[in-house]
Amino acid sequence: MNEIIYTKPTPPVAPKQPELLVIKQGFMHNKIFKWLVALACALFIISLMVFWFGGSSFVESGVELSISGPTQIGLGDEMIYRVKYTNSTNTDLVDLKFSFNYPGKSIILKDGILVEDLTEKFNLDVLAKGQSGEKEFKTFLVGNRGDVKTAKMVMSYKASDLNSQFEKTATLGTTIISVPVSLTLSAPPNSTTGQVVNYILDYRNESAGDISGLKFVFDYPDGFVFQSSSPASDPGDNNSWTVANLRKGPGSRISIQGVLSGSEGESKAVAVHLMRKLGDQHINYEEASNTTVISSPLLAVDILANDSKDYVTNPDDRLRYTLKYSNNSNFNLVGLTLTAKLEGDMFDLNSVNPGGGYFDSSSNTITWNSSTVSNFANLSSRKTGTVDFSVKIKPQFSYGGTGTKNTLVKVSARLSTPNIPPGIDVEEIFSAGTLITKVSTQPAFAQLAYYNDPAFGSSGPMPPKVGETTTYTIHWQLGNPGNDVAEAKIVGTLPLGVSWKGSSSVTSGQPEPTYNKNSSEIVWDIKNIPSGVGGNLTPKYEAVFQVTIKPSAAQKGSVMDILKDIVFSGKDSFTKQAIVINAKDVDTNSMVDGRGEGVVQ
Repeated sequence: MNEIIYTKPTPPVAPKQPELLVIKQGFMHNKIFKWLVALACALFIISLMVFWFGGSSFVESGVELSISGPTQIGLGDEMIYRVKYTNSTNTDLVDLKFSFNYPGKSIILKDGILVEDLTEKFNLDVLAKGQSGEKEFKTFLVGNRGDVKTAKMVMSYKASDLNSQFEKTATLGTTIISVPVSLTLSAPPNSTTGQVVNYILDYRNESAGDISGLKFVFDYPDGFVFQSSSPASDPGDNNSWTVANLRKGPGSRISIQGVLSGSEGESKAVAVHLMRKLGDQHINYEEASNTTVISSPLLAVDILANDSKDYVTNPDDRLRYTLKYSNNSNFNLVGLTLTAKLEGDMFDLNSVNPGGGYFDSSSNTITWNSSTVSNFANLSSRKTGTVDFSVKIKPQFSYGGTGTKNTLVKVSARLSTPNIPPGIDVEEIFSAGTLITKVSTQPAFAQLAYYNDPAFGSSGPMPPKVGETTTYTIHWQLGNPGNDVAEAKIVGTLPLGVSWKGSSSVTSGQPEPTYNKNSSEIVWDIKNIPSGVGGNLTPKYEAVFQVTIKPSAAQKGSVMDILKDIVFSGKDSFTKQAIVINAKDVDTNSMVDGRGEGVVQ
């Protein structure tokens, strides 16, 4: 029998892990991941490039705008600008707006009609890719030889596949190299205010032939007063000279004389425009100008009224005028005469005190010379002095038909000598000055009180009695012979023991007076009083109202106040001065129809 031997199996041993293989597999996985990321980035960048550079075929530099034309021209020749615009891109341009700006002062004629607007605009809906266009602009340039005149074109547009707005600009400068008529305008470089000046225009036809239909038009400076000219100007127009035909070659001249006034240091420019007839109108196409500076005068005179330049006077006022004179030159000036002329209806000429001068009532002029002012025999360099005179303002305005509105009084002074020092090229040395003084209005304010009023009648005892009620009627009347009055009103206060009855009437169109219980004030707010109210054509403004009293025993034997603190106020619309008129208080003794019968019984 066979023996069976049992052997316990040995437990299996786990094989060792292949460590190197695991490391290599991890490295490969990371490398693949990085390649995938790099590929994604590359695709993203390529997509962006396609979007930005391949998504639109528009390139702004492919849009062109230009202006062509002569860069030099003779004045009077027609100027033609040619504007060209081109779309060299692969995209249509849309919503195109063009704005052409002509050079300043250009003359533009459309169908024979002068166009004043120097900007011309037009639009295009589409300028297709590869397409171009052209437009002409015609004008006549205005200026002087050597002037550069610049035209400008602005074009705005959009690319059809973009929302952005784009803009192109083109310019062209043209120099005026010749003028058909040469102009030389002469003016004195300096002048004192009030001095006579001469403007001289020399002109010559430098073109190849005669020129017809010309007109010279002058623009004089502010403060210039035309006196005369050679040759004479066009009938009824001291500014223009018509030249029917200007022959080639010979020169001509226009001389103008006048008085120029202004402030010291002020520049006064005079200009002349040469107009040429085109069709039915004269067109400006050449010009010249010059400037005169107002210099310090050799003599000076200044005027003050009551020590002020801005004094506002009133009726019945006395004005004291001071005339300050000085020799501003480096010469002694001899034989001077000073005059002062008075102008204005409100001067009371019978009240003139000439202050040592001579008053000529026929010309309303006061004169001083060396016989009355010793300085005037020989006024040395830089010397100054003063003379004075006075005159009253009339006590009231004259109503006339409609009143006297915006009233002024004026004094004009002139200091002069005919004796001219060597080296000064004038016929007379003089200085002039003017002072205008406003006269403020003075409304007429009348206040009347009645017991037995013609319209309202009477009520209660007169004289007043203790314990009994008496009614009084008050009239406020206004007239205005002078300037318009604004913000006009009358205010009065009822004392204790006086009551507002409320019955009232006013001139047609005027507001009713009102009573304020809290302040016890009666107010008539008229607002505006025109000049002439109360005159021949316009009746007075009037307000009528009633008040009552009931005296107490304590008031027996006394006179009672009815209305107190009565004030008219307003503002002169011309002088802007405040107007205040205080009226007397009204009491029971103040009645028009019972004066002195107001003692309480």
